[in-house]
Amino acid sequence: MYFTGTSKIFLLFSLLLTFNVHAGLMGTGDLGIIIERAIGQVKLINTSKRIATGSIDGLGDLSHASVVFSRDARYAFVFGRDGGLTKIDLLTSKIDKRIIQAGNSIGGAISQDGQFVAVSNYEPGGVRIFTTETLEPVLDIAASYQQGSGLKQSKVVGLV
Repeated sequence: MYFTGTSKIFLLFSLLLTFNVHAGLMGTGDLGIIIERAIGQVKLINTSKRIATGSIDGLGDLSHASVVFSRDARYAFVFGRDGGLTKIDLLTSKIDKRIIQAGNSIGGAISQDGQFVAVSNYEPGGVRIFTTETLEPVLDIAASYQQGSGLKQSKVVGLV
């Protein structure tokens, strides 16, 4: 097949445009975070290139923070000691949503289907479940026990 001058230019332009569109794409599995507990922020990293790509602050008390990732590895859910639950978009390097859901959370887990995130709360105790899409509350599970004539809230320190 032979190309004329005009068709060669069009083909070359099309190829250049195609390569340019895909130049900024990357797999989300290459991305991660480092919790910088002392300064209350996270550092975003590209694990394949072994470089830091940015930082995000405004995450509250991260002294006992932990993190889980969405099924597609695009979002990190950070559980803060101040009861904060923060959803970070690793592709845009921005906070997607942040809520204060309790007085002191200690960690959490994500559902197998990726639709829900559960938070273990030290204060006031119990487990709270939220949608991963909007962080809207779905369910509160009390962790209480009988003490004397009343119920006491139990501190929940881990979920798997």
